[in-house]
Amino acid sequence: MAQAINGKAQQKRSGTRRAGSRHAEDFVAKSEKHDIDAAAQTRAMDTTARVIARDQGIKYTIYTLRGTEQQKRLLDYAAKRERKSQQKILEEMFEILDERYGADVPLDF
Repeated sequence: MAQAINGKAQQKRSGTRRAGSRHAEDFVAKSEKHDIDAAAQTRAMDTTARVIARDQGIKYTIYTLRGTEQQKRLLDYAAKRERKSQQKILEEMFEILDERYGADVPLDF
């Protein structure tokens, strides 16, 4: 008896799931047919908006930074003075890069 009730409940759920997934597939299909010009969209954004947009996403190691002993001491001092991590201090270089070159490198929309 319990198996029969569970079987009927699963049939109801699977029917709903199929209709729901059909709607989801239609939505995805429509969303993939966009004609957004990523380069034009990126150029239209101000620097702050581009910096924020580029900062979104999964983080991974980009490059191992090399420096002199004096540069290391300078970074240590700056991190203490700003009360930020060294990583946060170095991340500020992306704002500088975006100001200079960000309009030329399209974001993925």
